[in-house]
Amino acid sequence: PGPTLIHLPGRRAEPLFVSALLHGNEDVGLRAVQRLLQAYSARELPRALSVFIGNVAAARENLRRLEGQPDYNRIWPGSDVARTPEHAVMEAVVEEMRARRVFASIDLHNNTGLNPHYTCVTRMWHPDLQLAALFGRTVVYFRRPVGVQTMAFAELCPSVTCECGKTGDESGVAHAENYLEACLQLAETPVHPVRPGDVHLFHTVATVQIPGNTSFAFESGPADLVFGEDLEWFNFRELPEGT
Repeated sequence: PGPTLIHLPGRRAEPLFVSALLHGNEDVGLRAVQRLLQAYSARELPRALSVFIGNVAAARENLRRLEGQPDYNRIWPGSDVARTPEHAVMEAVVEEMRARRVFASIDLHNNTGLNPHYTCVTRMWHPDLQLAALFGRTVVYFRRPVGVQTMAFAELCPSVTCECGKTGDESGVAHAENYLEACLQLAETPVHPVRPGDVHLFHTVATVQIPGNTSFAFESGPADLVFGEDLEWFNFRELPEGT
């Protein structure tokens, strides 16, 4: 009926941690875990698996979060938003996984833009980048916002966020399932540097927000600020200064 942490045994005791539905309208994590467990219904998991199912109430309404709820991916330890009862839930999850000596952490998300599947890391450590490279070449390094799951778990283990395309994209579900399978098979996370060319690394340095009293439109319309309709085609592309 609400946020739930599920532990499943496997041949290797240190668990892989997976979080899903931190945003209720992003179901890729839930669907990937369901498919993975169906595939292992008659055999032992290669590694223990701990799954955290997040904002169940918002998922019922197909919303990122409900009115009055905090963002479930801004309230993990290190958060700078006003404390809520949900903060204590996330703190308890982290402490439970610390006690279980978590092996690695994967936070599964969908997004809304025209993007490749990509990973995010919150520290430039070789094991984190190796875990990211296992998902794909495109990697984003960021330090804000704080209070996100990946940053909290980076204190315990290699930790990544996987952005798996738009909600409903079956290729994203398949990619996430295959990635979880690969991570479960790992005996250890490599600690050597990724090879040149194995990742295309981007660094988030700023977030641009439109003031609430500024009207905006795309391509045309009576507005203070007009964006080109092709704006999202520039995602993950290098642009000349002054563009």
